[in-house]
Amino acid sequence: MSLSKQLLILISLIFLIVFSVSFYLSMNNIRNYLEVESEVHVQDTATSLGLSLSPHMHDEQDPILLTMMNAIFDMGYYKEMRLENVDGENLVTLTNPVQMEGVPDWLIKLLPMKTATARTEISSGWNISGTLYVTSNPAYAYLKLYEQAKETLFYSLLIFIAAFLLLMLVLRLTLQPLKAIQRQANEISSGNFTTISKLPWTTEVRHVANSMNGMSRKIGDTIARLNNRLDSLSDSLKRDPLTRLLNQATFSVDVKSALSAGSKGYVLYFKFDDLATISKELGNQKVDKLLQSFAELLRKNAPENADAYRLYGSEFALISPQTDVNSVTALAEQLKHDINELGQHFELEDMMHTGIVYFDKTSEFDRLMPALIEAYEQARNIGQNAFFIKQDSISSMNEQAWREAIVNAIDNNTPEITFTAEAYNYNAEVPVKVMQEAFTVVRDETGTPLSIGTFFSVAQEFDLAEDLDKLIVNKIILKMEADKITTPVTINLSMPSISSLGFQRWLKARLEQSSLSSHLLAFSVTAYAAAKDIAAFDSFSSFVKSLGATVLLKRYSSDIIPVDMLRELHIDYIRLARDLTHNIRGNASKPDFLELIQEVSSLIEIKVLAESVEADEDFEIVKQAGLFGISR
Repeated sequence: MSLSKQLLILISLIFLIVFSVSFYLSMNNIRNYLEVESEVHVQDTATSLGLSLSPHMHDEQDPILLTMMNAIFDMGYYKEMRLENVDGENLVTLTNPVQMEGVPDWLIKLLPMKTATARTEISSGWNISGTLYVTSNPAYAYLKLYEQAKETLFYSLLIFIAAFLLLMLVLRLTLQPLKAIQRQANEISSGNFTTISKLPWTTEVRHVANSMNGMSRKIGDTIARLNNRLDSLSDSLKRDPLTRLLNQATFSVDVKSALSAGSKGYVLYFKFDDLATISKELGNQKVDKLLQSFAELLRKNAPENADAYRLYGSEFALISPQTDVNSVTALAEQLKHDINELGQHFELEDMMHTGIVYFDKTSEFDRLMPALIEAYEQARNIGQNAFFIKQDSISSMNEQAWREAIVNAIDNNTPEITFTAEAYNYNAEVPVKVMQEAFTVVRDETGTPLSIGTFFSVAQEFDLAEDLDKLIVNKIILKMEADKITTPVTINLSMPSISSLGFQRWLKARLEQSSLSSHLLAFSVTAYAAAKDIAAFDSFSSFVKSLGATVLLKRYSSDIIPVDMLRELHIDYIRLARDLTHNIRGNASKPDFLELIQEVSSLIEIKVLAESVEADEDFEIVKQAGLFGISR
């Protein structure tokens, strides 16, 4: 029950009690007044009538006695008049039955009135000649009392209604700031640290509002500081300490993301032919300077939107979005020229070679590195600091074959569903399974599994991703129902499905038909894909929440989507990129990053999952960070 209703009920009860007591006392005083007035009235009547009858009492049969008494009695205010002679014999008796018409019984029972009787002696000369008795009629007193009660009730009710309305208005004005404070508290719990600009006029409520504003600002400032530290740590985790180029783990993530998005371009692979020998000749300090100079050379020549990487000690890479071979050739020629100049500066003639490989939506990640090394070896056979461009496809199938495989999978319902990556919560004494992932396997005609990343990437290219997602989601729900799954399952979706209103309508209808509890479904998309269309992802997240299901961002890193933006996306889980929980001992920043991401996520009520933590040392560190779930 709301505070306003409680106050209204309380004040109404107080008013009712006060009114009841006041009403009873008022009616009782009026009754007493009417009783006294009735006694005085009948006594005055008896006295005046007795004086009028006195001259005629010498003749007890005189008709004037009856006439004079009737004249007074007919007024109706009297219940009885009785005239007795000196011997006590009745000379005249007049009676009027008491009629309480229009007076409720409850008033008579609540306030009973005494009937007043007056007695006066009548004298003839010096002798007593008779006695007159006059008794009042209480009906008139009750009627007057009842009319007074009705008026009191009527005006009291009017006053009560007016006071009630005024009280509601005052309470609304007084309690309105509490609603603003409630909204602010909800916003804070959701991760939006708002403040109340229009402070209430009530002193106590103003103090509460000021306290809430102070708390909101402090938490917001704390999260902002943590976010800055996370950004710094995240950037350091993604970069090579010596050259400040992006590292090998980031290279793998970026290539996979580009392939899943159906992007096209070239990967340029650079390798110093014999860095160990160069190190012996120049010394470690000069080698470090050489590597830093080459990194700067890559930054200077990198095309717009191209990223440079240091993969290992002597290996570097550049992902170029250029799709024209002539442009890439010109880039490679410029790099060769600058590499020659850099070699001359360090007195090195044949220093490194470059392998260049083309990729598109049909390319497979597992075939990329072998192709790059092959192109590098070809470059070594060409000449000093030479490069070689490999235009051959790094896919097991051509584009048309991929399309046929996708259509066949949809038409014949061939994708297989398995549940993997079981994540457990280790914060309790006994680990509890909190999440697992639905993994899709698609095979070609020979039964060989196809690259699922390429499969979905090509499906998006041919506008088949939504149909494929519907097929897979339906199979996952059926399998969960059949296996009676009680642990939430991650279901991966493509951005075309997330952006489609038709898919949302289909999903809502499908869940309404299912006996499965919606909270067991965690719909997932990569952070890289979500960052490309934040508005569509946010809209889908809200839609999923309305169905009672949950949302997960996988392969999450704070440099892709800032932590402070997560609170606006209505998500329930984030699953960290694998490199963040791999080889933690070898990077002092990773434990700090895990602790910070867990602390910030707890403040904005998002659960953090770690995926495929293989090494025992890494597992112990991740476990100590207190993450919600860890899979191994």
